[in-house]
Amino acid sequence: MIRAILIDDEKPATELLELKLKRLNMGVQVVAKFNQPEAAVEFIRITPFDVLFLDIEMPRLNGFDLLAQFADFHFDVIFTTAYDQYAIRAFRVSALSYLLKPIEEHDLREALGRWQQKRIKQLQTPQIQLFHEHSSPKQAPQKIALPTNEGHEIIEIANIVRCMADASYTHFYLNDGQKVMICRTLKEVEQALDPNGFVRVHQSHLINPQFLKKIVKQEGGYLLMSDGAQVPVTKQKRDWLVEQFHGLSRS
Repeated sequence: MIRAILIDDEKPATELLELKLKRLNMGVQVVAKFNQPEAAVEFIRITPFDVLFLDIEMPRLNGFDLLAQFADFHFDVIFTTAYDQYAIRAFRVSALSYLLKPIEEHDLREALGRWQQKRIKQLQTPQIQLFHEHSSPKQAPQKIALPTNEGHEIIEIANIVRCMADASYTHFYLNDGQKVMICRTLKEVEQALDPNGFVRVHQSHLINPQFLKKIVKQEGGYLLMSDGAQVPVTKQKRDWLVEQFHGLSRS
């Protein structure tokens, strides 16, 4: 699935683009449409998505000024405009594609195909960086750099309570209540945090056992974490955790 946000100051333009994306049948989900670009800035900061379809000439906030609101961003940009004079500037900000209105469906298909190929390469290349501070590389790392829309957020691994999958995204829940979202699968995160003792307790959940408060058997079973979250757990992993904590289980 490709999650997309559409921004154009003309409402018919966003509606027509959404219709064309549906007709392509390439698995594009339109997360949101904005006809006032300034209203989209905060939404972009907090929402997981893959591609931003962005008009350039808009009142109050043009496409380039909108992108300038972000020090760094981890979504791809496809410009949609009636003007060809911005092409060079568009590719200077690493635009994935530059589509001229009226947008032809074959050009749209080609641009999305380019995103799919780029995504495949990203998944094949590790993007999560681990830091071994004042210790041997053979020991578990102390910090991790998470790629976000704002850049890279460096956090203490010991402060990660749990991680939750959301399609190709992962949400990190920290001990101080902070929440960080990155465009990486939970499998990638699991591989990165494996040396630190994190446990995959469910298809969508990875936990730090140091923050486990209670193992509950009722109602199918769940784990109560220090942040109050009730994390689902498979029976196999639940029994394994009980054994690791030297608990006494009843059949």
